[in-house]
This record gives sequence, structure tokens and C-alpha cells, in this order.
Amino acid sequence: MKCSCLIVVFSIFLFSCQNPTQKETNNKTKQHSISKEIAVEKLSNLKETDDAVSLSDISIDSLSHRFVEKLENGKDLSLFFAKEWVFVYHEDNRCDGSTDGEINNLNQSHIDKTIKLTVKNDGEGWACEKTLPKTFELNFNLKKMVKSWDRFQIPNYEQTEKNVVYVLGKGESDYLKLYYDENHLIFKLQYGSEDPG
Repeated sequence: MKCSCLIVVFSIFLFSCQNPTQKETNNKTKQHSISKEIAVEKLSNLKETDDAVSLSDISIDSLSHRFVEKLENGKDLSLFFAKEWVFVYHEDNRCDGSTDGEINNLNQSHIDKTIKLTVKNDGEGWACEKTLPKTFELNFNLKKMVKSWDRFQIPNYEQTEKNVVYVLGKGESDYLKLYYDENHLIFKLQYGSEDPG
């Protein structure tokens, strides 16, 4: 009993003898872990009415999994996006060829709405007779597109691009590519559909 009391007293003495820099570092470490816990708690309790949460303390991996969970359940996704972001559409079809388009300066709420963008089809499909290239307006709604997905999977690809996450769905063809900025917000989203034939 005397031994354990001495250890406790000695531990208290050592802690009180820390220099101010050590105490400050310990406090900052505690505050950082507490703020990270708070951010994770906020992320797990996100509601559609939440306006803004600082996500930079949460890992991109955790954010991506939460994004996929909300996407799969048809929930709002605007919280995960930067104030201005870019949408890229790419479809490769064996008959129609490649269809591509990009739209810039979207605001956060656009991800939960239909996005209208101009796309160009090259008419160079490999399984059908080639056609003339054409340009047309495409109405893209992510929530509607993923309704036919049979999986929502983040693969373990070797990371060749920093802060980029792939989400696979709809067999071997459809996928999302999420580009995260330094604040761990999505600044670019690519929807791709590759004809596996």
C-alpha cells in the first residue's frame, strides 16, 4: 500500500514539474484529439439541416465512407463539397462512343439537384457504325443515377493520386472519382461509365 501511494505521489510530482512547454504541448494534443472526436461525432450525427461542419480534422478515408453511406441512402451530400466545385461526366459506350462534359463553379447544393451540362459525343463506338459527333444538353442527377447501382464500394487501389478516392457501383462499369482539397472537401467529382464489353 505504501509503495502504490509513493508511486501516485511521485507521478503527481513529475507531472507538476513539467516545464510550461510540455504542459502546453500536452494540452494542445488533448485539445486536438478532443476536437477530432467532436468532428467525428458531428460527422456521425449529420442531418440534412446541418449547414457547415469543419471536416479538416477528419481523415479523407472516414469522410469518403460517410459520403458513400449517405449516397447509398439517398441523403443530402452538400456538406461534403467545397463552396465551388467541378463536375466531370464521362461515358464510354460500345455503340455511341465517348461522351464527355465538364461544368465549373457549382455551389454545394448542386450535388443534391439535377445538374445541366453540355456534353460532346464523338460517335466513335467500336461495336456499331460510326456516327457524326454531336453536342447536347445532359441532365445529370447523381441520386437517380446510383439507384441502379448494385454496390457502393471504395476499393483498396494503390494511391497514385493524392486525396483522390474511387467509389465503384453498377457492376464493372459505373464509378465516382472524388477529389478532396486541403480542407477535406470535394472540389471535383467525376462520374464515369465505362462499357465493360
